[in-house]
Amino acid sequence: MAQVSGAHFVITLLTSPRRLPALVCLAGEIDMEADPALSGVVARLSATAPTEVVVDLAEVTFASSTLLNFLARAHLALAADSTLVVCRPGESTLRLLRATNMEDIVTLRADLPVPDHWMPSSAARRVALPTVGGVD
Repeated sequence: MAQVSGAHFVITLLTSPRRLPALVCLAGEIDMEADPALSGVVARLSATAPTEVVVDLAEVTFASSTLLNFLARAHLALAADSTLVVCRPGESTLRLLRATNMEDIVTLRADLPVPDHWMPSSAARRVALPTVGGVD
């Protein structure tokens, strides 16, 4: 598990040396301040080559184009057989994702899948949060 934080954001990354799904939990304000840390996440994802990357947005309070840029870079960094899943976006973040056609490169989910190998308390805590309606 790796965690990076700034004045207004926290990024948690759970990966495995095996090609298991990876979990990226974003919290706070995802703006230009978070961009260098998000670039590091993309580099780590590219190096570990997970079969799936799940990005949990349940605790994002503000998202700018930095989030969109991160998702696009993550999509490009993943192997062709990998999938990028965005879970539990708030209403304004969901509008941003849909207005920019991010559904073309990510799968949106209202829930957070929790495979057995994701067992840190932070991931377990996030599962208990209410889901956002309107996500297919």
